[in-house]
Amino acid sequence: MQKYGMLEEYDKIILQSKSILKECDLCDNCLGRFFINSTHLSSGKRLGNKIRNSTNSRAVTKCYICKNLFSNAVLYVKMMQNASMRYEFSTFTVGAILKQSIIERDDKLRSKFHLHGVDGIKTAVTRELGKKFARKTRTRIDHLLPDIIFTINFRTEQCDVKTKPIFLYGRYIKNKRGLPQKEESCQDCKGKGCIFCNNHGIVSFDSVEGKISQFLYEKFETNQVKFTWIGGEDKTSLVMGNGRPFFAKLLSPKKRNVRLAKKSNLDKIMIHALRKIDHIPNGSIHFKSKIKMLVSAKNNISSNRLKKLKQLVTVPIEITDSNNKQHKKTIHKVNYKKNSLQSFTVEIEADGGIPIKRFVDGFNIIPNISSLLGTQCSCEKFDINQIYLSK
Repeated sequence: MQKYGMLEEYDKIILQSKSILKECDLCDNCLGRFFINSTHLSSGKRLGNKIRNSTNSRAVTKCYICKNLFSNAVLYVKMMQNASMRYEFSTFTVGAILKQSIIERDDKLRSKFHLHGVDGIKTAVTRELGKKFARKTRTRIDHLLPDIIFTINFRTEQCDVKTKPIFLYGRYIKNKRGLPQKEESCQDCKGKGCIFCNNHGIVSFDSVEGKISQFLYEKFETNQVKFTWIGGEDKTSLVMGNGRPFFAKLLSPKKRNVRLAKKSNLDKIMIHALRKIDHIPNGSIHFKSKIKMLVSAKNNISSNRLKKLKQLVTVPIEITDSNNKQHKKTIHKVNYKKNSLQSFTVEIEADGGIPIKRFVDGFNIIPNISSLLGTQCSCEKFDINQIYLSK
C-alpha cells in the first residue's frame, strides 16, 4: 500500500510538472525544488532530472527562474574560498542577495501552480552553495552561531565575509604612572572605524586601551576591539594587586585558534589571566576596590579631627551623577595616616563606582572627606591596590 501511495504521488508530480514545463523552461534544480518535499529524495537536481526524463522534456539552455545560477555554483564556491582564505573557522552559513526579478518570477510561478510549502529560490541557492562549500573545505553549516557568514551578492558578483566576534576576559596591572586608561576615538569616524584609522576606531596606542588593542590586533588579526571596563583610574594612578578586570569584544577576527600566554608584558602594563569566554555579562558588574589616596588640605588638620573619617563606614555614600540620578555606595573599611599638618593618606575598601577625586573634594557626593573634616581637601593622586569581583 505504501509503495502504491508513493507511485500515486509521483504520478501527480509528473502531471503537474508537464503543466509547468508547458508554461516555461526550468533547470533541473528549480524543477526538482518544487516537489522535493513530497519525496524521500535529498537532491532537487536529481529529482528534476528524473521528472524531465519521465516527461520526455528537453534540456533547457536558460532557466526561466534562476537564469542558470545553479550551473555556476562551482564559481561561487570558489569565490567563497578566496574571500575566506585568511580566516580560521569550522562553521559557517551562507546568505544571498538576488536580483528582484528572479524572486518575482519564482513567487509568480509558485503562486500560479499552488506550490505550497516549497522553499524559495534564495533558500535553495544558499543551501546548494552551503553543501558544496562544506564538502570542499571540510567545515559544517551552522545557522545559529557560525564562525563566519558569507553573503553572496548576485547583483554585483561579490562575496562579503563577516566573522563571529570573540569575547575575552583578562586583568591588567599598571606599574608606571602617566598612562591613561582609555584612548581617544578617531576624529573622522568617531570610533566606528574608517580608512584613516585602519578600521580600528582609534589612531593612537598610548593608553591601557591602546596597548591591549594593539596586542589583540596582532594576535587575532581583528579590526576593532570594544572594551567593558570594571571601574577606572586616573592617568597618574597605579593598578596593583591582581590588576583591573576587563572584558573585550573582538570584531571580525581572522584568527580564532590563538594560544594566549598566562602573562604578557606590554610596556607600562602587564596583562594576565586572558582567556576566551562565551559572552560578556549583561548589566552592571559589581566589584569592590582597595584604594590608597594622598590627600592635601587647605588648612591644618589635627590627628583628632582625622578620626572623623571613621564615620564613612557608618552611612551610605550618596553620589549624584551628571543626569541627576542618585546612587548609593558603601565604604567597608577606612584607614588613615597623617603625613604633615596639611597632608594625609587614606586607604579605603569600598564598592566600585565611587569617583575618588569627587569623593575627596565633595562635588555631588554626600558625605565626603572635605565636609567631614570641615576644610577643602584635594586628592593629589590615588592608586588601586586590589579589585574584587562580587560573586
